[in-house]
Amino acid sequence: FTLPAYSAMILVLNIKNSHGDHLTAETPIHEMPIQVAQFAFSSLDQLAETFDEWNLDWRQLDSGRLDAKLLQVASENAAFERVAFNRRFAQRGASPSGKLTFGLIEKDVGEIFWCHRTVSTDDLLVFSPEGDNDCVSKPGFQGHILSFSEEYLEMTAEDLELSVNLGLYREGGVALRIDADEAEDLRYRLRRLDRAVTSCTKDAEMNRIRHELEREIPALLLRLLAADPPAASPRIVGFRARLVQRARDYIDAHAGEPPTIESICRAAEVSWRSLNYGFRDLFGVTPKQYLQATRLDGVRNELYRRGSAAKITDVANRWGFWHMGQFAADYKRQFGELPSETRSRTQPSTQ
Repeated sequence: FTLPAYSAMILVLNIKNSHGDHLTAETPIHEMPIQVAQFAFSSLDQLAETFDEWNLDWRQLDSGRLDAKLLQVASENAAFERVAFNRRFAQRGASPSGKLTFGLIEKDVGEIFWCHRTVSTDDLLVFSPEGDNDCVSKPGFQGHILSFSEEYLEMTAEDLELSVNLGLYREGGVALRIDADEAEDLRYRLRRLDRAVTSCTKDAEMNRIRHELEREIPALLLRLLAADPPAASPRIVGFRARLVQRARDYIDAHAGEPPTIESICRAAEVSWRSLNYGFRDLFGVTPKQYLQATRLDGVRNELYRRGSAAKITDVANRWGFWHMGQFAADYKRQFGELPSETRSRTQPSTQ
């Protein structure tokens, strides 16, 4: 388990984007048994890059500047992440390859749509490394993520004399309904790990954190999976979910044209009324708003990827924006910055 290249040499790293860049570095990693990095983002691009092992496609659905916080803790055998952000996102993609990855959302988040089902704070999420993770998170989202190699979990289960069929969870994409008290116990331990990491000042404390990450938390997780495996929450595969998926796939494939509402309805074989209800239920926005968010996101990705080589007018035109004054206003309302600010942003550095 390794952290992103620009955070690999320090214990605590705070990153701001080009609106207020600053870096702070404390104890060198090589003096500690685990790696820790702490980030604060107002840039969706840098947030997405920090999840580079996940291969996620992030789509911001509502308007406003991003305020995201991320804590990453990694040892040789385990990794923990705590995420929080203030915007509504649709996410697609795969969890880290070769690892079993679990998630638990915070108590006050409520329900979210995840892998074609509605999940709650009492669901243990098992992510898929095959690209099947599909999530719609609300503003104010907070959650915890744990990753382990299957071999390490098997070894730990053997040490604890627990019978766990980890092969059941290898493909992921399932939500396991666990006892509410057990879910809260796991959440409590993850919050405690979070607080211990962010306030740690001594090697002995860091060793204790490693023991919690590599032994106590995996033991609790394995006990939840042992004996009688938790039941999986049912998938939602109704008519409305299928039609929204067809419409979403069509929008993603033709966003640069851009498609008309009539063409989206024809592709999804559904009426505008039904499509509107479906998108509002799933994404919290109308099909037209989802299409606009997709097009603006396409511009943002291209400007950030190409940097100074990108001509803003040409990029905007490729995504179907022709009135540049209106485009600039829409872009700033969506992301809280001008297109030129996205284009000028550079990779953070520890130098």
